[in-house]
Amino acid sequence: MNKKYLVLPAALVVSVAVVAAIRLWPSPLKDMRAQDPCLGKLTEKTAGLLYDGKGGRLTVDEDTRGGAGSDPVFSTVCFVNRDPEGNAADRLQCTVDARPANTLNDPVKGATRLADGRSGWVSPRQSEVQLPAGCPKEMKADAEYVTVTLKVAPGVVVAENWDDAALTAASRTVVLEAVDNLAKQYDCEA
Repeated sequence: MNKKYLVLPAALVVSVAVVAAIRLWPSPLKDMRAQDPCLGKLTEKTAGLLYDGKGGRLTVDEDTRGGAGSDPVFSTVCFVNRDPEGNAADRLQCTVDARPANTLNDPVKGATRLADGRSGWVSPRQSEVQLPAGCPKEMKADAEYVTVTLKVAPGVVVAENWDDAALTAASRTVVLEAVDNLAKQYDCEA
């Protein structure tokens, strides 16, 4: 058999082996993401702060959309739910996602702007907070900002009896933990 015909199959085998090794090789980023829900953005304790009061076990569904090769942190929406046990469907508590952006959204009516060197705003139903200024570069995002968005489900708002102060405090804790954990993952903390 002619050896020149073996070069292409050998190169393909080596390429597949390298790609598999890279994907399976342990890394601190993979470990951080595997440890906690929402690709490591939240701890289970913090994810459970927004609660509709109807019982059930906390569950997290990471819905990944987007192109192959892109960082899953930008193509994954995290759904924090309560499993009511039995045949009933999970009840949504909140969603958390991170997106690169070149412009920032205006705060919703009644939102509180963050201070202490943080950029963003928090409200009872929706919050948007930007990661530190160095993060977009570290995350290889072709944008000026990376924003974490938290949306609170209507059932949680009703369960809190429309107590905006309590919801804002819980939302602030959840969204800031997501921002801080992402900044740690990419080593771009302020």
